[in-house]
Amino acid sequence: MSLLSICQEVAAEIPVAPPVGIIGNPDGTAQLMLALAQRAGEALARRPPGGWVNMIREYDFATAAVSIFSGSVANTGPGGNAIISGATPAAISAVTPTAWVAFGTGLKINSLVAAVNYASGTITLNQPAATPGSGQYMLGQSDYPVPADFARPLDNTLWDRSRFWSMRGPQSPQQWQLYKSSVVGRASIQRRFRFRRAGWLAGTTGSGQNVFSVDPVPTDNGAQLVFEYVSNAWCQSAGGVPQSAWAADTDTAILDEYLIKLGLRWRTLRRLGMSYADELDEYERAVAKAMAHDGGAAILDLAPPDRLTLIGPWNFPETNFGNAVG
Repeated sequence: MSLLSICQEVAAEIPVAPPVGIIGNPDGTAQLMLALAQRAGEALARRPPGGWVNMIREYDFATAAVSIFSGSVANTGPGGNAIISGATPAAISAVTPTAWVAFGTGLKINSLVAAVNYASGTITLNQPAATPGSGQYMLGQSDYPVPADFARPLDNTLWDRSRFWSMRGPQSPQQWQLYKSSVVGRASIQRRFRFRRAGWLAGTTGSGQNVFSVDPVPTDNGAQLVFEYVSNAWCQSAGGVPQSAWAADTDTAILDEYLIKLGLRWRTLRRLGMSYADELDEYERAVAKAMAHDGGAAILDLAPPDRLTLIGPWNFPETNFGNAVG
């Protein structure tokens, strides 16, 4: 069913005159039904805490880093900040300000890239170097953009596939600063993560997009990271392009169209001042049933075995434990 057919069916049930079009129609009924159909879709998309199965996406991306190069650093940048020279333009072609961190001889902790001159191969940092001079340097991308349709992450889906490790997080602000700013974080190698707004990051101004921040900052180029998330797209164009709002009469729902129709019906009745209690009850029951069925469910054992799955008699020999067999 399309947006137009959903609205026409609901209008016929109420009954009001079915609109001949919805998007761009100046008719009051069409405009009301468009607004309520938008509200019905948005509200339905937010119902399950873990998201509807049709709205769950997987996002795979790779870390980015610039390997060790010889160069020098001098505090000749704006405000006395450090400038690293010696990198080849090709090596730093993907480096962007605020999302990358520099490491190396004489640099302070958390030296963010503030500007890049790709022609000369120089990198300006957000703070002075502790000890100017020559040395070895490398760069790593700390913040990665999330998908454009990202709404919220799904817990326990974040993995470093290159190391076969589950990533720790999301970190709270307190945990993040503990690892970023204390000696505790210097001794840790397992990756941690946090979702943040780019406009709130150190060295940036104004608003920005949501980013996926990684710590320790990756210095290995091409490591495979993955997580699953709930998309904000609950409808789509006739060509299958995901959307978070109705844009054309031919748009269709990604979610159950029957539920959107029920949600539109009781909302329209309420706005028109008609009785809607029975329709609201029918809608709530249908949504609860759909949530219970969505994606299936695991079978719960009421009498699970009292044992550890990785340690037990099936893991150890019954005799000669600890003895070498020649």
